[in-house]
Amino acid sequence: MTLLASVWLLLSVVMCSFAWIAGKRLAALSLPLAVALAALAIYVPTGLPRFTQPPAGKYTVLGADIQVDIAIFVLLKSGDMPPTYYKLPYTAGQANALQEAKDSAGENGQVTATIGEDGGTSYDGPPPVQGEPPKQAEQPAVQIP
Repeated sequence: MTLLASVWLLLSVVMCSFAWIAGKRLAALSLPLAVALAALAIYVPTGLPRFTQPPAGKYTVLGADIQVDIAIFVLLKSGDMPPTYYKLPYTAGQANALQEAKDSAGENGQVTATIGEDGGTSYDGPPPVQGEPPKQAEQPAVQIP
């Protein structure tokens, strides 16, 4: 994140110096807009997680990384939209719910996340595979003493 801020600051200083050298009032007045657009242009393609909450809706969890007491990093996909990388606040309840959904989904299972209007998240995976009931131990027909 420091590198991102440093690049933006350098770009802002260069743009300010060009406006100063040009001496035109229009360039100086439009400079705050240009600096804000430069920050957006640098931030968007970096692959860093978004620090905002995802909009309310139903998502497919393509990947997740739970970092205890730091954050929950998730890659969410909704409908036809491209996957988006989010940094969600860490809570033990959310981390446990996500881990439980991942465990029950298995290796190739699909985990879904439902984000409510209040920002609350619930995770769900397919139910665990239910095998046949355990077999009863067979008793030998003849016992040899």
